[in-house]
Amino acid sequence: MENHTLSNELEQLREQMQVLREKLDKQHIINDRMVKRSVRSKMSWIKIYVYIEFLVLPFLALIWLVMKEMFALSWFCYAFLVVMTTIDVIWDYRINITSLNLDKVEDNSLMDTLHKLTTMKKMRTKSFFIMMPLLFLWLVWVGVEMWQHLSTVGESDSMVEATAYGGFAGLIIGIPLGLFVAIRIYCKMQRTNDELIAQIQDFSDNE
Repeated sequence: MENHTLSNELEQLREQMQVLREKLDKQHIINDRMVKRSVRSKMSWIKIYVYIEFLVLPFLALIWLVMKEMFALSWFCYAFLVVMTTIDVIWDYRINITSLNLDKVEDNSLMDTLHKLTTMKKMRTKSFFIMMPLLFLWLVWVGVEMWQHLSTVGESDSMVEATAYGGFAGLIIGIPLGLFVAIRIYCKMQRTNDELIAQIQDFSDNE
């Protein structure tokens, strides 16, 4: 009788353990999905930003063409900026869209997502520190060409001279503002990656 009672208790304990294991498995799956949805949600603004870059690029090329004609810049200077910006936008797409397909995040493991987020952050840093010197080079290039153009015009055309000085003033104001915006966006992207990396690592440590 005692053996039968003990056997029943052991069987009940096994059933309870099985129920607990199933609950833990379900909870793990739910938490896993929540983390992946968080990745999709927090990375979505970066995806939108990159697509906006593609939409804005043709308009920027047109605006820069007007500036080229207005300030008598060379075609090489204009082409350098257009090519550099196009490469930068394509590189942004590869880093932020292709490297981590948000539509398939929930199909990948969290460790795979963690690896991709870490790689994305490193690639973004590399891109940023390559493009900034190139941008500075272009700005110096523009400044030299505008100054040369201004020196050839002299006082023969006061309108052109005033326009050139206005261009210099625009560069002085626009460069710090543009750099500030670029650095803010870069830091925000990196901070988004850091938050998601920390969230995945915390989830993995608690499991």
